[in-house]
Amino acid sequence: MDKIKTLKLLVSIFITFAFFYFFQKIVGFDKLLDFFRFLTFKQIFLAFILYIFSYVVRTVRWSYTLSIKDFFKLFKLTVYNTFFNIVLPFRTGEISFFYMLKKENIHIAESTMSFIITRFFDGISLLSLFFLAYFTYTNRFILGVISFILLPFSFLILLFLFKFIKHEKIKNYNQSMINFKNVFMVYFLSVLTLIFKFSAFYIVLPKEANLDFLQSILASSLADLTTVLPVHGIAGIGTYETGYVGILIYLSVPKDTALLSAFLVHTFILISSSILAIFVYLSKMFKL
Repeated sequence: MDKIKTLKLLVSIFITFAFFYFFQKIVGFDKLLDFFRFLTFKQIFLAFILYIFSYVVRTVRWSYTLSIKDFFKLFKLTVYNTFFNIVLPFRTGEISFFYMLKKENIHIAESTMSFIITRFFDGISLLSLFFLAYFTYTNRFILGVISFILLPFSFLILLFLFKFIKHEKIKNYNQSMINFKNVFMVYFLSVLTLIFKFSAFYIVLPKEANLDFLQSILASSLADLTTVLPVHGIAGIGTYETGYVGILIYLSVPKDTALLSAFLVHTFILISSSILAIFVYLSKMFKL
């Protein structure tokens, strides 16, 4: 088992260094610095505010899948879980979710069901938004709307599988928490979270990137999908950019523009999530 972990770690390091090598070869870090100089304080501030809104919406979403209703407790859960997922390899950051809920005396059955449902709708909302953006971009808006409406109904498959679980606490959870209102709100808030987040990523891009909103959504969606891969670069560096750049190159965006935009957006994510994690930690330390 240790050998497998070591191998994955080495692969992660390789992915990250390979990305830096090809980035320098294709673009160059001097162009990256020039790209960063195009940013304005107003632009960064507005993007950060929208990014915070995405956390707030995600926090409210937890209230529909967990018995905890205290906003700050759920916000802390959101911030730490997101931060550890970003910086830790192989999705091990998800452990923080169960650890923090255990400290709140939430039974493992409830935390597991909440985790499964929210992660399911994370994926569904991401695909829904991607298809809506892609079909709109390719002048097939109706297909995008149909995908957006129909994809959430795949939850019925998950609901069907839940019926085979005979654990008493899970059965109680299903009866008390899974209803039309809660499921609708989880999907709605999952989509709204992505809209705020992807809007932040679009706004933080300088106008010199020459990317439109739909291109930015498509790139951000595929970049987010790379988080389900079993192996990532360190802090996602390399794998996130691959997803972001891949779709942009497919849409005929120049490689250097795609790479610069991907690096900037990922840097924004790493810094912003770190700031929020530090804020939550300090607010707890000083009991703000």
